[in-house]
Amino acid sequence: MFEILGWLGSILLACCALPEIFRTLKDGKCHIGWGLLLMWFFGEVFVLIHILNTSRDYALLFNYTLNCLLLSVMIFYKIRK
Repeated sequence: MFEILGWLGSILLACCALPEIFRTLKDGKCHIGWGLLLMWFFGEVFVLIHILNTSRDYALLFNYTLNCLLLSVMIFYKIRK
């Protein structure tokens, strides 16, 4: 039961960036400020590194990897415009 809750939580958290990704792709630019964008990205990367070195919890790996990928797209659009 707790594993299912963990996976559901990870999926929901991983998808938090989806509304902003859709907006970014639709408008062709990222609306998030550099401060939030970089703190969010580096926070995800640092925790992902920690998880890779300590636990191999696949739900957490999914969450942080997906968020890093989505944030990379937003950073790309932020740099581009």
